[in-house]
Amino acid sequence: MCELWLKTWVDVNNICVSSKKVFLIPVGSVEQHGPHLPLGLDYIIAQHVALEACKNLESGGVRALVLPPMTYGLSSMWSAYPGTLSVSSESLYKYLRDVVVSAHRNCPGTYLVVVNGHAGNNDLLRVLCRDVAEELGLVISFISVWDLCGDVIKEVSTTPFTHADEVETSLAMALNLLVREPPKDAPEFFRKHDDFWHSLDLTKRPKAYVFRAESKGTYGIGSFGKPELASREKGEKLLNCMNSRLVMLMREVLENGV
Repeated sequence: MCELWLKTWVDVNNICVSSKKVFLIPVGSVEQHGPHLPLGLDYIIAQHVALEACKNLESGGVRALVLPPMTYGLSSMWSAYPGTLSVSSESLYKYLRDVVVSAHRNCPGTYLVVVNGHAGNNDLLRVLCRDVAEELGLVISFISVWDLCGDVIKEVSTTPFTHADEVETSLAMALNLLVREPPKDAPEFFRKHDDFWHSLDLTKRPKAYVFRAESKGTYGIGSFGKPELASREKGEKLLNCMNSRLVMLMREVLENGV
């Protein structure tokens, strides 16, 4: 059992005295994911990946725990859709920083891993992890589940990765989270993406970022691309990749100081 919230303080203390220990912190969002996917999909995916990785680490002799997920994220772009709950950058930074600092002081020497399921959080979380590493002298990793397996996303998906699309719908199928059948009339993604400047291919690093106000508008049904092409098999392949690579990263950090 990896869930910290189901442990007693005695259980956690037994982990804290171990030489190799990891705390995983899932982060996501509560935001619209089209008419067919749940609002909490991002944090549910992050939590699932963290829990599966934790179980694999535990079986290999490393003591690990998953902290309660940070469910709210930076989702202002979807604010016009009912059910989307967004927080400010300042709030997310301060709240997660407090959790990281508390975990570090409560269980010194623990390797911390932030597992993010919402791409809109990426930039802030990278800055946060760098800041606390310098301030506290700890080892902390940040991973986005999407970037972690961008090459596999490219391999399994017949359409560019966007939102509530073929990829996210496949993951929802694999996790038994599909609310209703995927729409067959989803539009192309509303943001213009140039393959040279900022490709939707996750294996290519952006050369530039362009920001526009997006919070006051709605963009059709909120699902894009071809979600009807999703499958459980694609989702399971992605989950296997996310789990195995996260475990690989943590072992390499713990054993080789990568």
